[in-house]
Amino acid sequence: MQRPGPALLAFIVLLSPTLRAQEATDAAGPPAAPSQPPALVAPIPGLFDVDLPRLYAPGTFHLLLNPRFGDFTRRSYIRVPTGARWTLDDDLEFHAEAEAYLANGFRREKDGYGVGEITAGVKYVFPEWLRPDFKASFSLDAQVPVGSPPVELTDGLNHLTPALVLEHRSSVHPRLTTFGGFGLDFVSHSFVHGTPGVNEPDENSMSVNAGAIYDLGQLKWTLQAAYATTALVGHKNENIFSLQPSLLWFLPRKLTFNSKTQWILGFGVHTTWGPDGFNVSTGSRLRADITFGQVVNRLRGAFDFEH
Repeated sequence: MQRPGPALLAFIVLLSPTLRAQEATDAAGPPAAPSQPPALVAPIPGLFDVDLPRLYAPGTFHLLLNPRFGDFTRRSYIRVPTGARWTLDDDLEFHAEAEAYLANGFRREKDGYGVGEITAGVKYVFPEWLRPDFKASFSLDAQVPVGSPPVELTDGLNHLTPALVLEHRSSVHPRLTTFGGFGLDFVSHSFVHGTPGVNEPDENSMSVNAGAIYDLGQLKWTLQAAYATTALVGHKNENIFSLQPSLLWFLPRKLTFNSKTQWILGFGVHTTWGPDGFNVSTGSRLRADITFGQVVNRLRGAFDFEH
């Protein structure tokens, strides 16, 4: 068996500090204030794909790591989607994600390492639109396959997706949040070979979605239903229905050795009906949410050689 490649080792080195004990706090400083229950801000692809009209704190920069540990046993490569979200103010955010992959050192066949797809976009949350119980946002994302990734890692298509999402938080049932949205997907072919997903449009399409989040603090139940069609904006007449329930667990600090990194573990079921027939799949995700300040503190500690 060959040893993991240098890219995999580098990833392990970068990720391992988030699993260690919390950094020593300044003894002279004031005690920390009680933390608020975590909120679902960024989407978790494969479990919860809607980009809600929510933003991180203004002026913050967040790094998101989504290692697919299930690839260790199923693929010759390991996907490590890595993203960043920069919140300029109360209304505007820029975000980007790279679909990185690393050679699986536990498999004989190798696919090397690199980046197979890049996504970049912007989200604007309308201030005080409608009424206090409602929020709305407009987002625009561009997705482009790059390099020479494994053929099943990307669909080989360029995507430009504007979307409008409306969220309602009930004052009567504060744990319940409902949402709905409308989006377009403008598709063009790229020079990268790919494999279209099951029951996913391979041409221009429009979609509507609706769902709910039931918030139990560290645990959040989500339900997302969507309908997509190519009839009005594409050349074909394909209709796709999907239903996706999931459970998201924001791991408490005591289970991550008091790490300041927010870890999210999720499980879900994805059901679709479309031109490829009826399909059911299950999935799990692990995501690390790291602020730029935490990264800077880690780097300072790593290069502090004073005794």
